[in-house]
Amino acid sequence: MPRQYRLAVLGGTFDHFHVGHEALLSTAFRVGDQVAVGLTTDRFVASHPKPGSRRMQSYSTRRATLVRWLRRTFPGRNWWVVPLEDRFGRSVEPGVDVLVVSPDTRDGGRAVNQERRRLGRAPVALEIVPLVIADDLAPVSSRRIRSGAIDPAGHRRSRIRVALKTDDPRDIDPARRALRRAFPRGVLVNVGRPSGPRPRKPPQILVATRRRPSGGWTVTERSDQVRLAPRTVRGDRPGELERGLRELLQPREERKLFGTPRSSAR
Repeated sequence: MPRQYRLAVLGGTFDHFHVGHEALLSTAFRVGDQVAVGLTTDRFVASHPKPGSRRMQSYSTRRATLVRWLRRTFPGRNWWVVPLEDRFGRSVEPGVDVLVVSPDTRDGGRAVNQERRRLGRAPVALEIVPLVIADDLAPVSSRRIRSGAIDPAGHRRSRIRVALKTDDPRDIDPARRALRRAFPRGVLVNVGRPSGPRPRKPPQILVATRRRPSGGWTVTERSDQVRLAPRTVRGDRPGELERGLRELLQPREERKLFGTPRSSAR
């Protein structure tokens, strides 16, 4: 099946390679026959410092990790990695068809198109990839990995308080098992019906399940930063709720958001 664009381009630091980077790159390969990746050099990084820059990996390390993942994930595809020494790199050159960006870098993509117009070249399409949300419902980012808050898969490294609310006592045990698997370092609080006692400390994550009249469950998940769109788990047996809930809570999933998470650099 032919892809939508001939050449997809994206750029970044790709420090402490994580699932958000995987989402960006996978989208580029989905929409483009060829993929060009601009990787910021050590000199560029030094002139554009980011939080935790002392723990930022070198260009050679970042490139080796990126290339290894590309070779393993997209064997036989046409791609290349080039040093990115300035703001635009090769994104303003002829032949580019689409820029792959995140909500955090969308303004950078618009700046590329402004520069292309200034150079007398046609603007290109922007393919915006949703943020990948860690299990604490904050965006996965290199900055958070450098700080030690999460790992590259989006799992929180420190304790997190998770509240579970159900409208049916039969759902407490399977839902609790699912949450323990989804949040291996989580502390479950306020487990039970919505009318249960409030915990001494407020939860950081709230997961609620409600039985649907037509069968299955509606699952909602929120934090102070983000409220996710309600999602559905199909079935009617406890094991189906446990399995479905575990799948919904995986950090790798790109989720539809209600509300805007705090911006964070990738």
